[in-house]
Amino acid sequence: MVSKVIMPKLGQTMEEGVIERWIKKEGDKVEKGDILLEITTDKATLEVESYARGVLRKILAQEGQTVPVTQVIALIGELDEELPELKVETVEREPVAVAPETEGIPHAKGRPAAEVRVKASPLAKKLAQEKGIDLTQVVGTGPGGRITRENVLKAGERGKRKEEREGKISPVSPMRRAIAEAMSASKKTVPHYYVTIEVDMTGAVIKRREILAQIKGKGDVPLSYSHILTRAVSLALKNLPEVKSSWGEKGITVNEDINIGIAVALDEGLIVPVLRKADEMTLEEIASRTESLVSRAKEMKLKSDEYGGATFTISNLGMFGVENFLPIINQPQSAILGVGAILERPAVVEGKVAIRHLMKLTLSVDHRVVDGQVAAQFLARVKEILERGEW
Repeated sequence: MVSKVIMPKLGQTMEEGVIERWIKKEGDKVEKGDILLEITTDKATLEVESYARGVLRKILAQEGQTVPVTQVIALIGELDEELPELKVETVEREPVAVAPETEGIPHAKGRPAAEVRVKASPLAKKLAQEKGIDLTQVVGTGPGGRITRENVLKAGERGKRKEEREGKISPVSPMRRAIAEAMSASKKTVPHYYVTIEVDMTGAVIKRREILAQIKGKGDVPLSYSHILTRAVSLALKNLPEVKSSWGEKGITVNEDINIGIAVALDEGLIVPVLRKADEMTLEEIASRTESLVSRAKEMKLKSDEYGGATFTISNLGMFGVENFLPIINQPQSAILGVGAILERPAVVEGKVAIRHLMKLTLSVDHRVVDGQVAAQFLARVKEILERGEW
């Protein structure tokens, strides 16, 4: 029996995936559980396993193609089985490229490249291919209008100067496209408001140093302020569950689980691995689990259930020296916490000026779900937990 391999739907927001690399080739034997290919989604690069055994008879979607979820991308069967006639539906992305200036080239104007006969020397053709230059857009100055090596080099220089003047346009990755669409939709539809509070982290700084001294050399995961914040936030959410609610067409859903999304910056965008049921973890468990998630997120090796289902998100830019910022809510969540740097500053303590370690927290909130009083109470509770060392 012929088995269909489909583009899997890995997460609620996934609508398409890019065929990154076929590990199995046509004609290869396949067992259940074998890795067939790698796909890139808006979140990560993932491996797709086979749910059938037999021979990979036909690959319908080639490497580099963007395919909607649930589309058939390959067929597995026996060598003598007749294959059904199938055609994969792909998503066409408009290619973005910078071409050399083409003023004064009548022979190429208004005609597809395939229909234009190009007279060029073999060296010019080879050089154009290496530099990605379309020879139909190059004016030849050789005998009979033949394109020479020098013509190609000059065209490349013109293209380079144009890039310098206008800026180079780069193709948009699936991850960057998904971020752009999600954040634009959030700002357009969610009535954001922002609440900021200052936390005296002096006690937390001292307590963390003591903990680090105790675990030094024991091989445990070093305790970071992000781990401490995650613990404090998870405890505060237990006291004020409204903050982890979601707006929907049928009404407001108060999510049961405290699943903390940890925003991780990548070269091509942002990914948010999820720490599930964080309130049930000890501080040590939060540290260990978070570091594992962040490490695999940076390597694009997260599993599909590790970056979906967050009910609250923490975005920390403090390590970059950022004092305060206003993060955008990631729907369907109703709030996200922006964490600033811990800075040494003078503060009044019991009527006297002293140098303290101060940190600003800003909560971005969906006003449809959470009112200002609740948001203020939540931040006050996080502040209380951090300052009292109740984490």
